Amino acid sequence: MSEAWYEVGKWSIDANISPLLDKVLTEFTSRIDDELFQMLSQETICILDYATGTSTIRIIGIQCQPHAKHDLMHNVYILVFQREMEKLSPKAALGEVAHQFAHLVLRLQHGMDSENIPAGEEMADALAIGWGFKEEIETNTAEWEQLESQGITNLKKRDGDTQPVKKKREKT
Repeated sequence: MSEAWYEVGKWSIDANISPLLDKVLTEFTSRIDDELFQMLSQETICILDYATGTSTIRIIGIQCQPHAKHDLMHNVYILVFQREMEKLSPKAALGEVAHQFAHLVLRLQHGMDSENIPAGEEMADALAIGWGFKEEIETNTAEWEQLESQGITNLKKRDGDTQPVKKKREKT
C-alpha cells in the first residue's frame, strides 16, 4: 500500500497493519452492538501496531480554531498493540482488542484511566466479557501467561515498573 494510513469514519488505521490485527479489528466491530459501535464511531481513534512493551491507549489533546462547539480541545485516542500479539491465536488476539477497547470505553464513559488503577485490568475484562467476548478474554489471558512462562514476553504493568507482573484476570 502506498499510503501510510487509511480512514474508516473518524478512525485512522495504519495501512501496514498486520493481517491478524486487521482481521480481529473487523471481527470486533462486527460483533459489538449498534449503540457501542455508534459511540466509538464518534471518537477520533488512531490504531497502530506494534509497540514494545504492553498494549496501551494514549490520548493526544488537539487544539482547534474556534467553532460552534465550546470545546476547543479535541482528543485523539491512540490504541497501540504490543508486538508479541502476533504470537497469539486469532481468538486470543480478538480478546486483546476487546480488552483494549474496554479500557477506552471506561475512559470515555467514566473518565477513568483504567490502565493505571489496581483493578483496571479486571474492570476492562469484565466490560469486554459483558460485550460477549468471554471465551476470547479467557483465551487471551491463558496465552499471555503461557508466553510469559516461556520467556517470550515480559508483561509489565507500566513502563516505570521494575518487576514484571502477570495480567491477572478474573473468570466470570
